[in-house]
Amino acid sequence: MYTEEHTKILIDIATLLDLEFKEVEKFMELMLGGYNFEDGVNGCSLTTAECKLILDEIQKRKPKS
Repeated sequence: MYTEEHTKILIDIATLLDLEFKEVEKFMELMLGGYNFEDGVNGCSLTTAECKLILDEIQKRKPKS
């Protein structure tokens, strides 16, 4: 499950990409649950391109180490 901060990031990404938050959340839950990218895409109603954009946006928001 996510923290409140993670939920805020997913809401921001869903808003930015004009995607349904529940689908973004579902895709991320699958990915974090150990499914591969293809299974994550197949487990939600988003397209492959939309899922790639989600991952790109998450990468941009990832804290720098």
